Amino acid sequence: MSAIVNFRNNIIEAIKAAAPEIQNVDWYDGLFDEKDIADWTLKTPCARVAVMNVPTEHHSTGELNACLRVVVVIIDENRYVQLDGDADAWDLVEKIAIMANLNTFGDPNAAPATKVIFKRISQPELRREGIAVGIVEWTSDLMIGVNRSVERSYFFLNGERINKVPRSRVTALGQINLASGAHAEETLDITPED
Repeated sequence: MSAIVNFRNNIIEAIKAAAPEIQNVDWYDGLFDEKDIADWTLKTPCARVAVMNVPTEHHSTGELNACLRVVVVIIDENRYVQLDGDADAWDLVEKIAIMANLNTFGDPNAAPATKVIFKRISQPELRREGIAVGIVEWTSDLMIGVNRSVERSYFFLNGERINKVPRSRVTALGQINLASGAHAEETLDITPED
């Protein structure tokens, strides 16, 4: 599986854990319009996650540092009283922004998320229909590719890194001079631990 798709799935799972009241969390391609919002409001509150690539930097290890722009769209609607969807949307926006801040989403190749911004989209038509839309956006750097420095620093056999080497046995012979002037020899077998 693509490292970026796997990272996006980790973000989706993190949102589900941070805000369990969101009924539906899924991905989208980064663009949405009124028709998408109309479809998404059938499952409110819901969140849609897009991971878009911004300029990538080459790293000294031979990997690519993919600077990912992550955008989460939160859709909510009025339930009990007029405009209560606004308060609920802000609550969800805050929870996701706090969750995203400095989070690596469990990926050892990801840097902590930075540049977290959040906002509410104000549009009169959506407000009249009782729909609230919030956006949380941040940058996550993800190293992708093969780390060439690891290839230079370790031994590999058939594409697998060798972690265990053959065990050896060392026998040491020592001479001991006792205070009485006598001499003794002692043998010690040393076997490396795993």
